[in-house]
Amino acid sequence: MRIADYSKPDLYDRRSGGVWDAYLRTSGLKDFYDNVKDRVEIKRPLHRQAYGLSEFEVRDPNGYILVFSELIQ
Repeated sequence: MRIADYSKPDLYDRRSGGVWDAYLRTSGLKDFYDNVKDRVEIKRPLHRQAYGLSEFEVRDPNGYILVFSELIQ
């Protein structure tokens, strides 16, 4: 849901790894990613991290950067 007339400052490029507003750990990440990838702005597609997690980043309609992750087993 978009908040009318709200514009969050874009801080994403101020750091090489980006700036996140929320980090959410979940299960079923691949299915969730496949369900949302064509409906939201993907900042970083689904990928594996060296520290054992799969993650992807999106920008929500209000400009917040959300990271979704899942432990790789």
